Amino acid sequence: MTIAEQLAREAKGLTFRELPPEVVHQVKRQVLDTLGVGFGGYPSEPGQIIQSLIKEMKGPAESTVFGSGLKTSCLYATLANGVMVRYLDYMDRCFLTKEARISMGHNSESIPPILAVGERQHSTGQEVITVVVLAYELLNKVSDSAGGDRGVLPRLGWASEAIRTPCVMALVAGRLLGLNEEQMANALAIAGCFTQELGILVSPHEEITMARNLRFPYGAYNGILGALLAQKGFKGPLNVFEGHHGLAEVVTGGEMDLEKLRHPRKDWTILYTWIKSFAAEGLLHGFLDATLTLVKEHDIRAEDVAEVKIKTTAHTYRRQADTARRRYPKTKYTADQSSYYTTAVAILDRAVGPDQYSDEKLQDPRVRELVDKIFVEPDPKLDEFSSPGIVEITTKKGEKYRCEVLRPKGHPMNPMTDADVEEKFRSLTGKFMGEKQMSEVVTTIYNLEKLDDIGKLVKLLVVRGQNS
Repeated sequence: MTIAEQLAREAKGLTFRELPPEVVHQVKRQVLDTLGVGFGGYPSEPGQIIQSLIKEMKGPAESTVFGSGLKTSCLYATLANGVMVRYLDYMDRCFLTKEARISMGHNSESIPPILAVGERQHSTGQEVITVVVLAYELLNKVSDSAGGDRGVLPRLGWASEAIRTPCVMALVAGRLLGLNEEQMANALAIAGCFTQELGILVSPHEEITMARNLRFPYGAYNGILGALLAQKGFKGPLNVFEGHHGLAEVVTGGEMDLEKLRHPRKDWTILYTWIKSFAAEGLLHGFLDATLTLVKEHDIRAEDVAEVKIKTTAHTYRRQADTARRRYPKTKYTADQSSYYTTAVAILDRAVGPDQYSDEKLQDPRVRELVDKIFVEPDPKLDEFSSPGIVEITTKKGEKYRCEVLRPKGHPMNPMTDADVEEKFRSLTGKFMGEKQMSEVVTTIYNLEKLDDIGKLVKLLVVRGQNS
């Protein structure tokens, strides 16, 4: 069998009955968190631009855009809802082990396309839960085969979604569409040939633009399109991974570990998901946690600060600190990747959330003044951790305060509680929903396996009073 055929068999074979209760519950946590994050990005410029385009393009009324209730195709809903989820950089981070050393990506970005196709197909809650688990496990597997966020793809100039998104989402969509194994393998083969992602979207040497918000949605769009084509009998090269000029040879320069794709799943890696407590690049969370601890415990004000010294991993330093682009970001999309900007607003506002990325805040001279007092350096002793941070703040009075955080809030070994996840959801959706509607969404998600049609959940995600 080719790798595409093996992955199709794995995707087709998983059943709801196999899922342990803790895995089912983790899916509910991820869905709740992702929908909250999506509403956080609902008023965003990229989200509104895509909705404007959708209205012009029209399309079949088969799936719903979150918030507005706009009805469109599952393909367009995938783009619109996916961009909303990606906008704040508040989505989850995924790992292969509880120690969470190397990130595999942001697998919650698979939830908007799953809901879009699931709504089209009137999928049950149990099927959606099963498919979310499938997406997390396969996305992790493909990421692992290329080394995750520290592997071959970024080194060769690709972004981390370059292979995994179209291939895995073709299988996920195919499963929801009821394709057989042969059709699912062809869906992967088609999608895998046509979607790659350039690293310029997230390069530390470039100003990041709103196009980064399409990273996963665009790949998912192509994955779903591949599945729809395969459903009609379209075929692709089934050896798309291992074949001559295939993904392994061309995209990874022959460095992809194909054996990792052939091996069956050994663990429920969705249990090692990191739900973020800050709206910022995950690599920054250790020192953001430490910074907020210091300013709150010692009541440090922005005007009190003389100097801030940050120690982090070499990987974080290279990507989030070692360029002028990162020190003085010009866009929101670069600001949430900046060690300097996020630390400055943490000191100034005692928060790193959606409100910290307004145009007004980006231009605030107090932020720039603090940025000039912040210094970041790599510490080899921290390299065994994913997102650690050591922060030392010196005040103008000469007082020095130090805090070390190795596993920030949200880390699989320091997880967000259910109450934390619900609070985050309400903080993001409260601007658009009343308490009754938010409670309906929460209750429906916690009873997801009882739904006979996932459309009943999606219907609750429309801001009441909006035109559908």
